[in-house]
Amino acid sequence: MVVFTDLDGTLLDRDTYSHAPADSAIDRCKALGVPIVLVTSKTRAEVEALRLSMRHTGPYIIENGAAAILPGHPDLILGASSSASRAALRRASFVSGVLVRGFSDMSIDEICQRSGLHPEIAALAARREYGEPFVVLSGPVSRLESALAELGFQVTRGGRFFHVLGGCDKARAVRKVAEFLNDGDTIGLGDAPNDIPFLLTVRRPILIPSPHLHAMRAALPNAFIAPEPGPAGWSRALLEILDNP
Repeated sequence: MVVFTDLDGTLLDRDTYSHAPADSAIDRCKALGVPIVLVTSKTRAEVEALRLSMRHTGPYIIENGAAAILPGHPDLILGASSSASRAALRRASFVSGVLVRGFSDMSIDEICQRSGLHPEIAALAARREYGEPFVVLSGPVSRLESALAELGFQVTRGGRFFHVLGGCDKARAVRKVAEFLNDGDTIGLGDAPNDIPFLLTVRRPILIPSPHLHAMRAALPNAFIAPEPGPAGWSRALLEILDNP
């Protein structure tokens, strides 16, 4: 059994970014030898800080599937670099007439205001290796998506930001890590539209309640719905499966 989980709004509280309410289920997974694979839009630097507090030692997937970090093995690079993604976003914005503001255009203070992150974590979030988060200031996102597709890039939406990606997504990275771990008994937990593709690839998807739940249920009608939002719901839903395999 392998657990693949989103972070913000799922394993981490959307407002406090704490995983404390989920610690009982995290400890149970460790006791049972069940790997927890973190699947996130966060950077390597952000995840490394989180892994220290969680005592997490397993694989993790960063920046919406752009890379899978496999401790003791070479990184699995699946996505375009940040510089290439930023260039594509600027070009698509110009061609489509859709005004955007990328992460790389924001100061640490602005990142804090838009994300709710503390300054030290926002600084880690700014250390991107792949892709580019952004907000739309004016114009239809669909027009921007079309312009990016012409350049070989795609857009996904997280809890607070859109993300431009090149040649990767969470689903592809999850499949690669599941193959690496040689385990098909997969559980997935997520709360936002950019989690849908990877939740469709796992054996047992779990939806964490969020403002996006209606869209999530439409895409995954047979998924289990956690009894409450955030890490508390994450813990209760996962313990239900571990206790009743």
